[in-house]
Amino acid sequence: MTNKTVLHAKHLEAGAKMVDFFGWDMPINYGSQIEEHHAVRRDAGMFDVSHMTIVDVKGPQAQAYLRYLLANDV
Repeated sequence: MTNKTVLHAKHLEAGAKMVDFFGWDMPINYGSQIEEHHAVRRDAGMFDVSHMTIVDVKGPQAQAYLRYLLANDV
């Protein structure tokens, strides 16, 4: 059984073809690679890199630091 990122369900909803990538179930494409290429060139692309590392932020200033660092509200 492979590991799944938090975006796994979203990849499936978007029609991703999933493959094993060093123990992680990751998307390789979303249908036509040519259409995907043009969509990224016209608009934007996003890569799910959440399988690459886990970072633990600890300490009394952890929340303040993450609020400074991230665009989302923590």
